[in-house]
Amino acid sequence: MSAYLVGVKPIGVVGHVAIDHIITRSGERRQLGGPPTYVSLITNLVGVPLTAATKVGGDFPREYASELAMRGLDIRGDVVPSAKTTRFVLDYTGAERGLGYESLCAPIEPRDVEGLPDASILAPIVGEIPVETLRAIKSKVLALDPQGFVRKLEPGGSISIRPWRDVELLSRLSVFKASERELRLVAGEGGWTGLEQLVGLGVKVAIETRGGEGANIRHAGGRMIVPAYSGETVDTTGAGDAFIAGFFSAYASGEEVEWCAALGSAAASAVVETVGPRIKIGKAELLERAEMLLNGIRRLA
Repeated sequence: MSAYLVGVKPIGVVGHVAIDHIITRSGERRQLGGPPTYVSLITNLVGVPLTAATKVGGDFPREYASELAMRGLDIRGDVVPSAKTTRFVLDYTGAERGLGYESLCAPIEPRDVEGLPDASILAPIVGEIPVETLRAIKSKVLALDPQGFVRKLEPGGSISIRPWRDVELLSRLSVFKASERELRLVAGEGGWTGLEQLVGLGVKVAIETRGGEGANIRHAGGRMIVPAYSGETVDTTGAGDAFIAGFFSAYASGEEVEWCAALGSAAASAVVETVGPRIKIGKAELLERAEMLLNGIRRLA
């Protein structure tokens, strides 16, 4: 087994904790959501300390705050009493997931990112990290999931997508992780061509996640295809956040990219097996899955 967890280092995450309104063909539910929620699931499981720069409103339920605290994420200092918590609508009744919003919390300000760990994940969900806040982040090792930058708020509560590119930010990144569609919106193209473009801008590790087909990764050591774990899929919400949490928890501690990728894929598989932000397996099984996935990685020329 990998030496993972020998030199654990804390990480930070920047983005809104949210409340998700999930709509499926079998019914509707509301649940705790947002990237910090799913990142905390993984960091708590593998024993990596986590700090969040986030905002929630005065309407944020106490039981949700307690749930986060149990995973090592204390958001008591992140409550804006006069604001409403960001509330997302995720509609899974169509061929593609529909996105909307019911409310948006206050933006994350430069003062909110002071004191972040040396390694941090930037994970906006809908533009809550202004440019001035991005420039104020001092973490030397940065990861980005750009989903919140490629989303555009529309009248009536709907969300559309748009191209986005911040060359200055991209050039600072150690890790970039996006779906195929998000990669196209950032790089102009998906697949290996899009990943190559990002590496050309200075990104050290560029990742394209492909759902059940695994992930493509381009880095200084070459190209690799990371398999997805073959298990039951119940709820795909948060899978991308779990992937970057697993990957970056290992990366920030100096692990090899192959092991980081295997752990990220294993983490995503653990999240999709349950409804809501929960995991039913323990750390030992998570690492066993990662070892199996590590053996299945294909390295390309």
